[in-house]
Amino acid sequence: MLAVWVVLGMQVIRPLMQGHSALPIDTNILALLPENRQDPAAQAAFDQVATSMSDKVVFVVGSDNSTQALSAANDFAKQIATLGLFADISAKMSESQQQAWGKLYFPHRAQFLTDEQQARLASNPASQVQRVIQAVYNPFSGVTGQELAADPFLLFREFMSQLTGSSSAVTLQQGYLTAKYQGKTYVLITADLAGSAYSMALHDKLPALNQIEAQIRKQFDVDVLHTGVIFYAAHGTESAKSEISTIGVGSLVGVIILLLLVYRSALPLGLALLSIGCGLVAAFVVTVAVFGKVHLFSLVFGASLIGVSIDYALHFLTDRLAAGKQWQARTGLQHIVAAVSLGLLMSLIGYLCMMIAPFPGLQQLSLFSAVGLLAAYATVMCWYPVLAARPGKIVALPLVSAMRVWLRLWSMPSVRWGLPALCLLVAVVGLSRSGYDDDIRQLQALPGDLKQQEETIKAITGLHGGQQMLLVQAPTEQALLTQLGKVDAQLKQFVEDGVLGGYQSLHSYLPSAQAQAKNYQLVEHLYDQQGAALAAQLQLKQAVELDADFLPLTPTAFLQSPASAPLRFLWLGNIAGHPASVVMLKDIHDAKAVQAYVAKARTQGQTLTYLDKAQEVSSIFAEYRVRISELLLAAVGVIYLILVVRYGWLRALRVIAPPAIASIVGLGITGFTGTPLNLFNLLGLFLILGIGIDYTLFFAEQGRTAQAGQSEKTAQQENNPPEQGSVYSTLLAITLSA
Repeated sequence: MLAVWVVLGMQVIRPLMQGHSALPIDTNILALLPENRQDPAAQAAFDQVATSMSDKVVFVVGSDNSTQALSAANDFAKQIATLGLFADISAKMSESQQQAWGKLYFPHRAQFLTDEQQARLASNPASQVQRVIQAVYNPFSGVTGQELAADPFLLFREFMSQLTGSSSAVTLQQGYLTAKYQGKTYVLITADLAGSAYSMALHDKLPALNQIEAQIRKQFDVDVLHTGVIFYAAHGTESAKSEISTIGVGSLVGVIILLLLVYRSALPLGLALLSIGCGLVAAFVVTVAVFGKVHLFSLVFGASLIGVSIDYALHFLTDRLAAGKQWQARTGLQHIVAAVSLGLLMSLIGYLCMMIAPFPGLQQLSLFSAVGLLAAYATVMCWYPVLAARPGKIVALPLVSAMRVWLRLWSMPSVRWGLPALCLLVAVVGLSRSGYDDDIRQLQALPGDLKQQEETIKAITGLHGGQQMLLVQAPTEQALLTQLGKVDAQLKQFVEDGVLGGYQSLHSYLPSAQAQAKNYQLVEHLYDQQGAALAAQLQLKQAVELDADFLPLTPTAFLQSPASAPLRFLWLGNIAGHPASVVMLKDIHDAKAVQAYVAKARTQGQTLTYLDKAQEVSSIFAEYRVRISELLLAAVGVIYLILVVRYGWLRALRVIAPPAIASIVGLGITGFTGTPLNLFNLLGLFLILGIGIDYTLFFAEQGRTAQAGQSEKTAQQENNPPEQGSVYSTLLAITLSA
């Protein structure tokens, strides 16, 4: 057994020696959720979009003086490149990057028109001649002879102007993307992380980033703002670490103080810490072996196991204290083995019930808890009789008088029946006032500073990072592009009607070959009908002719172009043999209208799906809240049947009643505090069930030993004191957890 603990311990000590970033700890809350909730395409759509967004970081550097802002941005970009935090940083664009869109579209210039151009060429093509004349004779238009030779009707200029200027408020200045906001010039800098936004190794580099930002602010007197998933993830990780420290370390400190006050010896303290440590180490190692990583959520909840696992140690140690010089380890173990083993079994039933649910988060939590309790139990059973074989020094049992008064109080019928009844009555009133709220957004305590920076950057740049989207699928690539065109027409109407604030679709950059051909026909007709008129107006020696052949721009060619890099996440490629794409929706004001449109489109044979990850996760939480409720009731039922076998129907009911009442009261309190119930409230009931059953089992076993001929005095000595110590330690853990 010792060799097993040594091996398990080394599995945790090794990464600790390498730093906490080497520990296999997962901080992404989405890793707790089941995958493929809807269909493979929907899951792929979210994964691709989430990866694209989570790996991005956006900075803005602003000043009243544009030159100052540009200088600060240039210096800032150089400094953050040395952190090892980013794989790529986009600040000043090279000449080739600035020309990328033109190089992509110019060979196909006769096939791309804006909506306004399409309407103009279809209804009044002659007006395009007048637009050209006005531009040519306008000294500020910048039209050159070379441009006129390549694009006589200046259609390409207008198309490119809308393409590059309609997506946001950002413009190009000296190679930098800039935006004007509240009288200041802001320079936009984007960066791709060198790893996952949830990587603790990358989180460790954020303090250095903050120092650089502070230095730039002071040196150039500028504003520096940032936003990105990594900043929220790092905040969540630090919050979880703080909770683990508060619950785990706080509980341990309380346990240490309690043990020293009660036993006044180092051996009981060492034994208690041994069982707790073995439980946590074994739980960590086994969970990593099964799942590959341990989620911080499991560690936070697992820290509460200290309150349960310490029970096993306290029962043994207090029996040793009560026996004094007559202590015999094997005999003492026999006194508690039945109650401790039954308590373990009841706790395992509760936790293992969660393994049934196909929910990775609950399965990991269940495994972590079950293994932790088993390891703590095994340590007490196997090692305590060996390490505590000798009697301890004689110390008077503390608080015996107080405990006798406490037990005498509960022997009064008015207290025994009246107080639980009163608690139930209050709980029922509280439950009548409580409600459920499974919205994941209610669980996120977003830091105000980060949220404010994000909102400011959105206002400055016009860029939005929502996760509501439409998933569009079709049998072929061209059919998909055609379908995107139909969706685009409806979304434009939605924008005009105020249903949503905007959207991002590949259709704006890559219409179908059929649409390109239609545009080409309009341009070809324009040259045929108005070419001579334009040549006459400009006094050209040669007639104006269309010298661009029809050459459809395909998805493959588009995606291979460097210009398309920021948009590639919109194209999902083939999923289940069919191409798919997503359309990102921004500022949805009427989700029901969008959902109604999607439902109608599906009845018409279109493969269209509305995706809202926050809503999906909330639905998952609601579903598993119901399932956990069912599993909890099932666990209580199984536990009761086992208790019936050992104690009979009536006594089993008395054993199960206290934790059941405690659970109801725990839920009822939320009605008075105004806290809505959710999945995590119910998870706490498993902890209450495990701890409560452990308490009542010892009193039940006391009754059995009394019936076997043991005196009531001896039974109280052997069972009640550890019960009190157990109550103190577990209540402390629960209080700290809250």
